[in-house]
Amino acid sequence: MWQTVQNDLNKQGVNVRINFRAISATSYDSVLQTAMNGGAGPDIFYDRAGEGTMKYAAAKLAAPLDGSVDTSTISKTALAAAQYQGKTYGVPFAVQTMELYYNTKLLSDNGVAVPQTWQQLMSAMGQLKSKGVTPMYAMGVQQWLLALQIDAIGASTLDDATAQSITAKQANYATPQFVNTLASFQQLAPYLEQNWQAVGSAGNEQETQFALGKAAFIIDGGFDTATINQVDPALKYGQMLVPSPDGKQAREDWYTDGDISLNANIKSSAEAAAAKKVVAFTATKAFGDAFTQIAGEISPIQGVQVPSSYPLSVQAAQWYQTQSVNPVFGIRSPMDTPPVSPTDIKTKSATTDQGIFTAEQNVAVPLLENKITPQQAAAQIDSQLAWYFGKK
Repeated sequence: MWQTVQNDLNKQGVNVRINFRAISATSYDSVLQTAMNGGAGPDIFYDRAGEGTMKYAAAKLAAPLDGSVDTSTISKTALAAAQYQGKTYGVPFAVQTMELYYNTKLLSDNGVAVPQTWQQLMSAMGQLKSKGVTPMYAMGVQQWLLALQIDAIGASTLDDATAQSITAKQANYATPQFVNTLASFQQLAPYLEQNWQAVGSAGNEQETQFALGKAAFIIDGGFDTATINQVDPALKYGQMLVPSPDGKQAREDWYTDGDISLNANIKSSAEAAAAKKVVAFTATKAFGDAFTQIAGEISPIQGVQVPSSYPLSVQAAQWYQTQSVNPVFGIRSPMDTPPVSPTDIKTKSATTDQGIFTAEQNVAVPLLENKITPQQAAAQIDSQLAWYFGKK
């Protein structure tokens, strides 16, 4: 990807050499934070959208891009996750979507039709379980993915009015529709693989086992289809939006994955100028085209089309344009970005405030283990989001 960026810029007469360093995903945040705090951070860095971007911006470690980078072709909703106090501090590079994936052969071999409603999904998984087939795979260790699964269900169970009322603080997460979302998530418990609580240490077991035909369904993101395809390129599987109770309002949950930010403290003026040109290029259609052709994911840059060689992503992009949740109510949303201060990035626990995504992670496993009720989970989420609803 970055070799392509370098080549394109060189062709435009921009003499720049990009040195890309990859860091393990599990240690990336801490490695980046340590480097940035110590003044040894990279000129350009991938940042978590939302709270992550805001912390680096508040600490004046990320440079504002307004006036030097044209972000006018980027979706305003996606761009909002890279902004702080009215300024833009990053260029969003990907839109991630959540879908329900199903193994067409397993369903066909067991006489199970592709479900169109939530109740049909429950019935289908019941039929599969009765025939000795694991209906759905999940990873209890990877609670972040469980929280995304709650959001994916919520996209089809919360209507716009309810989602907007929560965003506007006119309602909280104890609203009946969100409680029903948690109840639907809890209904998955009988259909998960044995010992699901201990699964996920490698982080890819869900996609791997699905690709190996060990489960009929998974709720996952388009970002994991690459793993599925790598494990079994010949696997016949399809995707659908998580079905709604009536089968009519199924919608797609999405979020801005991250953004590309500029270090505010680059010592060399020549390096700083070159880095600014690279970041500016990441906001262009040329970059978006290169990104989606290589990654097969959705770009937030207007006019970028997912190549036909990624048919599932093409379909997800269509849903994103026509059937996505508005506004985003989960990860990277306003409810997921507690107020930050310049000192937050200096420590790992500068604040006790939690966003909705963390709050959902806290209740996901207890819900599936039937240790708490959906009503109790909603009350716990509300308590952890007291900062947002003005109850503190």
